[in-house]
Amino acid sequence: MKNQFFGLFLLSLFPASLFAQTVEQDTSVRQGKLKNGLTYYIRHNNKEAGLADFYIAQRVGSILEEPRQRGLAHFLEHMAFNGTKHFPGKGKKLGIVPWCETIGVKFGANLNAYTSVDQTVYHIGSAPVKREGIIDSCLLVLNDWSQYINLEPKEIDKERGVIHEEWRNRRTGMAMQRMMENVMPKIYKGSKYEDCMPIGSMDVVDNFPYRDLRDYYQKWYRPDLQAIVVVGDFDVDMMEKKIQKLFGKIKAHKNPAERVYYPVNNNDKMIVAIEKDKEQPIIIGHLYMKTDATPDSEKSQVKYQRDDYVSGLITYMLNDRLSEKKQVANPPFMSATVRNGAFFVSRTKDAFSMSISCKQDHVLGGIYEAVGEIERARQHGFTESELERAKKLYLNAAERKLKMEKDYRNGHYVSQCVDHFLEGEPILTPAYNLQLVKQFDGEVTLAEVNQSVGNIITDKNQVFVMYGPDKEGFVIPSESEIEATVLAAQKKQYEPYQEEKIPSTLISALPKPGKIVSEKTYGKFGMTEITLSNGMKVYVKPTDYQADQVMMSMRAEGGTSLYGNEDIPNFSLLTSAITEAGVGDFSATALRKALAGKSIRLTPSISSEGQRITGSSSVKDMEIMIQLAHLYFMAPRKDSVAFEGLKNRTLSFLKNRNASSKVVYNDSLSAVLYDHNLRMAPVTGEVLAKADYGRIMEIYRERFSDASNFKTVFIGKIDMAELRPLLCQYLATLPSTYKKERTDKKNVPQIVMKNEKVKFVHQQETPLANVSVFYAGNVPFSPKNDLVLDVLTRVLQIAYTDSVREEKGGTYGVGVSFNLEKDALPNALLRITYKSDPKRYEELNPIIYQQLQNIADKGPLASSMDKVKKYLKKQYKQMIITNDYWSYVIWHELDDDADFDKDYYKMVDSLTSEEVQQMAQTLLKQNHRIEVTMLSE
Repeated sequence: MKNQFFGLFLLSLFPASLFAQTVEQDTSVRQGKLKNGLTYYIRHNNKEAGLADFYIAQRVGSILEEPRQRGLAHFLEHMAFNGTKHFPGKGKKLGIVPWCETIGVKFGANLNAYTSVDQTVYHIGSAPVKREGIIDSCLLVLNDWSQYINLEPKEIDKERGVIHEEWRNRRTGMAMQRMMENVMPKIYKGSKYEDCMPIGSMDVVDNFPYRDLRDYYQKWYRPDLQAIVVVGDFDVDMMEKKIQKLFGKIKAHKNPAERVYYPVNNNDKMIVAIEKDKEQPIIIGHLYMKTDATPDSEKSQVKYQRDDYVSGLITYMLNDRLSEKKQVANPPFMSATVRNGAFFVSRTKDAFSMSISCKQDHVLGGIYEAVGEIERARQHGFTESELERAKKLYLNAAERKLKMEKDYRNGHYVSQCVDHFLEGEPILTPAYNLQLVKQFDGEVTLAEVNQSVGNIITDKNQVFVMYGPDKEGFVIPSESEIEATVLAAQKKQYEPYQEEKIPSTLISALPKPGKIVSEKTYGKFGMTEITLSNGMKVYVKPTDYQADQVMMSMRAEGGTSLYGNEDIPNFSLLTSAITEAGVGDFSATALRKALAGKSIRLTPSISSEGQRITGSSSVKDMEIMIQLAHLYFMAPRKDSVAFEGLKNRTLSFLKNRNASSKVVYNDSLSAVLYDHNLRMAPVTGEVLAKADYGRIMEIYRERFSDASNFKTVFIGKIDMAELRPLLCQYLATLPSTYKKERTDKKNVPQIVMKNEKVKFVHQQETPLANVSVFYAGNVPFSPKNDLVLDVLTRVLQIAYTDSVREEKGGTYGVGVSFNLEKDALPNALLRITYKSDPKRYEELNPIIYQQLQNIADKGPLASSMDKVKKYLKKQYKQMIITNDYWSYVIWHELDDDADFDKDYYKMVDSLTSEEVQQMAQTLLKQNHRIEVTMLSE
């Protein structure tokens, strides 16, 4: 959400025409409104051939509930999938979920919905639309959602349990959810927003009479508050006629209830609200400076875009300064960031806000320093160099949007249309957006920006919310102390910001270029193999899937497996210690500033099995990305001050990490699965205190000392003629020792092959059974077996959804995943996870085991196999036009000598139920099953 903030002084600087001028909306979107008030948006997009997204967006949410209906807006969203007029799910007529799955649309991934405070949105994504009958059925689903949800008593009662488990799932291990609910009556006192979180009241959910749900549905689900959005590969005229014919039959409501957008009160005195929770690990503060939200009617003006542009510049520059505050030996806070947007969950009130992760022993000091930094900007503004960098960032982003216009998938355009209907956001073309950004870039001056800071950052209408641990030893300041600290920081007079000098070039002296020793066609994937003079192998696959993306990844074996357990304390900071220091002549702060306006992400990392450098860039920034890779080999930067700051921030975070029940459970999982392997032990303050910066730098330099051991892959919009000299200049000049080191497998933690059931009790604020079941085994490594395991997890997922969620109402969902590796022992792992009421553990847990046994005994249901195969074939067509997919395929080829793309479509088609059954039998027969369950006290 965007913010209007200019004062009268600034208004006088601009011609009156600016405020009357409206933006140019994207004419590729067909918009219309039916006589009954229903709005529709239609757009053709052929990026995903033969697919379309179908959405219904509604200007209704939990804010419209009466007290007796708390939680029913969200409950109704669930019921939309449990029987409608044309998809009742009875007899021969399928329900919405089973029908969608027959066309390869997967529940959760492609078929879903959400309810928030002020809106509710349903969607069918990536539906195949070559058959007209599928188009008609998808529209009929939207039509049913709009007016014809059955709301049968039996289905309502079954769903009560599912909703309750979703509530439990959100609250367990998530102290923030509980604290937010508790703080809202304080910060929204006297407003409808006091109690409006969509999950609602479990007392209402468990006990409401059916009539209350029907009342909400009939009152608020109506065409004047609804919009149909369809984007994809189809004829727009045809789609418009179908929408007009089908949805035009819906009658407008007589005397409809007014859709009120509830106001939020202003406050002269700062509101301070403090919430504590036993499962909250750290202290977090949020400072809000409230302002009225821009009315939707004004968002079509150019002024709104200009205001947002200036606001974005300011928040970017402030975040840059706050990030710089951390780069000291004893930082005042763990992190601090600012943003401009909605005040908490309000539709009618915006805020400039700052979030501060506080150090336990420096809470008020951290708040004072963070508030002081934004106050410094209010008093003195920014510098020309800061503004120049911020403008470059926005201009670069706008230019890339235009370059990548043809790469946008259906979801991008759907989001634009939904935001237009629900929030009043204009739909701009990338070309027009760039035109505006260029215009603002030339018009907006430093004086204007600095004047605007004073209109955004203010000491009026303030709210401060603090969340902290409810634990002895954690001193949480009082409301009066927090207010006094903020106001004192805002009254102090500050010196202007002083900026460090930034080097002009990344590499001051270029090495003598190396050479390309050989270049040949690889023979697969349209890839070229290049050998450099230092022995490094480079593989290049030019693509046009994304018009402005180049991906780069470098990998070598070794990693921390080549070092003894005495170095375990150093492993925990091995990657972050390098990135926090910057590289070459650039500190981390200087590097961030030097790269402003450039589209580059590049990170070195060291794992137990190897070392990597992974990144991506725009086409024009490819050389800089490769230069950075060169520097991470040749000139890792040592910065003892930055390291001490990193260490201190991490130690502060670790002091209370075990407060979270999620952390406790995950630590227990790791201990059981890896038999308390020291290399998988959680990082504690005691361990971290032993980390030695000199040794960390030594390990890092050793891991990146042998370029001949690295394979490097480039994928994307690449001109080979441009790439070759860059390879010679920056990669062929990297040092090589030709040691050809390999990963020491004995030092790579492996899951223990055993049959064990571990059940323990841990105090939790919300009672919960957290259950994970693992089946480990050895399976021949191959793309075919990877596919079989994938299908097994998916048919299991369907079985669990039908039995544990829908039939029993025992959980919000059961997660099923797998992993298959070439060299690990065991190399195959099936993981099944769920959360539930501890009182139902004994009832539900046998079902988890029985469903897998059923597949081993009888094979998967034919209907489940058909649904999964259709989804996988559709998904494959979507994946093969992405660079990420080809990175996945190429690295499997290089590391595992396995072609995961070859005949994939045919493999899916030919896969039999018997093969899936045999895989289930294989895992069960090996009898390596581990269950780890955490119950509440």
